[in-house]
Amino acid sequence: MKKFQKWRKILIGTEVFSFLLIVIFLFFSKFWGALGLFAFQVVYTLLFLSFWQAIKHKGIQMDVEISRVLGKDAKYALNFGDVGIITYNNEYVCTWCSDYFKEHDIDLLNKKLTSWIENMRSLFEDVADSIIGVSNNQVYEIEKRPDSQILYVRNITEITNLKKELSLRETVVGILTLDNYSEYQSYENEEMLNEINANLRGALISWTKQYGMFLRKLRGDRFLVILNKTILDDIRKNNFSILQTIKDKADRMDVSITLSMVFAYGTQNFLELDTMLNDLLEIVDSRGGDQAAIKKYGSPAEFIGGSSEKTSARSKVRVRIMAESIEDLMKDSGKVFVLGHVNTDYDCMGSALAISAWAKSLHHEPYIVLKDVPRDHQLQETMDHYNKALVERHNIVTEEEALRLFNPQKDLLIMTDHGNPSISSGRELLALQGRKVVVIDHHRRSEDFVDSPVIAYVESSTSSVAELVSELLSASSSTIPIYEAEATLMYLGLLVDTNRFKSHTSERTFQAAATLASWGANTADAEKELLEDYDSFAQKNEIISQAKVFMHKFLIAVTDQPVSRTLLAQTSEALLKIKGCQAAFTIGVNEVNKASAISARSDGSYNVQKIMEKLGGGGHFAAAAYETEDLNVYQLEDRLKQALKEEEEKES
Repeated sequence: MKKFQKWRKILIGTEVFSFLLIVIFLFFSKFWGALGLFAFQVVYTLLFLSFWQAIKHKGIQMDVEISRVLGKDAKYALNFGDVGIITYNNEYVCTWCSDYFKEHDIDLLNKKLTSWIENMRSLFEDVADSIIGVSNNQVYEIEKRPDSQILYVRNITEITNLKKELSLRETVVGILTLDNYSEYQSYENEEMLNEINANLRGALISWTKQYGMFLRKLRGDRFLVILNKTILDDIRKNNFSILQTIKDKADRMDVSITLSMVFAYGTQNFLELDTMLNDLLEIVDSRGGDQAAIKKYGSPAEFIGGSSEKTSARSKVRVRIMAESIEDLMKDSGKVFVLGHVNTDYDCMGSALAISAWAKSLHHEPYIVLKDVPRDHQLQETMDHYNKALVERHNIVTEEEALRLFNPQKDLLIMTDHGNPSISSGRELLALQGRKVVVIDHHRRSEDFVDSPVIAYVESSTSSVAELVSELLSASSSTIPIYEAEATLMYLGLLVDTNRFKSHTSERTFQAAATLASWGANTADAEKELLEDYDSFAQKNEIISQAKVFMHKFLIAVTDQPVSRTLLAQTSEALLKIKGCQAAFTIGVNEVNKASAISARSDGSYNVQKIMEKLGGGGHFAAAAYETEDLNVYQLEDRLKQALKEEEEKES
């Protein structure tokens, strides 16, 4: 009603003003004017009083009646709403509480409220306006009234239990795939195929029946399953034991078949679930299979398993098709921009130079967006050695220069040795609308993969991108001029990523090395480029001497001194030579950007990529890395140990 008081003041003011005018009219003998004004004033007053009575009546209903009812029946209203009220003092001691608490056998009067529900303190310290707490197996929602010492409490145990039950009944859709099954199918060996079906597919069908899942075969190697969240939680508790069961049975049969599983839930939109499953299938396949991926709608995916490295499914036919597809895309584009990753290494730079030469052979204008991007010091020395030849044949530009030249509607972006935009040398280019992107990479694919690539040639079983690109160039119908500088840098990429052909190699790795040698790679100079100077050698041995055994099978070395990424990798590789070491981790300060960095290497029996991915990094099965500016090297060591323990608990 208070907001209407001004109208009463206006009425009084108008009445006074009208009375003065009537007096003036009478003084000047203007009787008709005075009479007319008086009549208007009477009508105006009657209308206003009628309006005022209506407003007053509504005001009584809104304010007076509500106050009267609450004052009289407040206890009933609070009981009906099952709400309790607490007042407290500056010591957080309850000074008064409503009958709600007495009726529920909760004794709070003159007691400290923080002893009732532990997280109550966050309300008092204004960290939160409301909290949910548990006491005697009952769940309470507690809200604080602003600028007062009053709390409102209601019991939400039943609602919480219903939500939990609904969550556990939530529908989960999954797809199970037998990796590499199609290869054995193509052999047309009925006896072998029957044995695979009886042992592997049979074990899979029995496992789904054990947990009560709905199962339907989509094709020979792929099954659709429907389950609920309770079943998913049960199989997670058993750490997806079927992964190991399939692998063990396959080993006894001497076949390289593993199992991949993807599960999606969290929405009733079945089209969204279908999209989530397809995305997960692509990611799991590029990560090497032998694992389970779980994704809740709106949350990041979780990967479990992946303890074996996928054998290469890359055929010469696939290489030729990829080469033709990339080549056609370059021909249909304008300029070609090759993007590498920050902290550029030999593999990244060598493959970028080769792709630049490929685009140039197709009479397109190529640009390598790696100028002023942080790079390994050994790479820089090699680039300086070949500087004259590289400057003559390649355009190496900054991202700012590339942005001025790039036309999203016509030009093409090619990402090499990475698929994550956050570590790319062309982040702003990748963010442009309408751009066309090709990815050529050998790292396991993660959820941070670039959006909507036209072609994604990701082979995690390959030693390096240099191996992939050498095959693509060999399969091209064009004559591509590769000279000593480019071939040597690519060869160095092979050497570094395979630890001089000691790990992560296949027959095709050596074929790629032979191809590069035939293109003019100076293998003798390449070996010299990787030689350590005395200071680096001494520093590496000092770091090795500080390495400590962790969990009986890992070695962790830490230094707070600035070192190169190459030295970190070399140290981890040296630690792997120690008997009993399955994986080695070297932590130091990156001399380029002063960030804390880890280089992780394994002997092939342990997946270090999973560990680095837990921290926020990536890589592939036997070689991975992570870098952060938020932690010092010792804090990073603690996080690494925690991740290793968590992974070990999952596996046990």
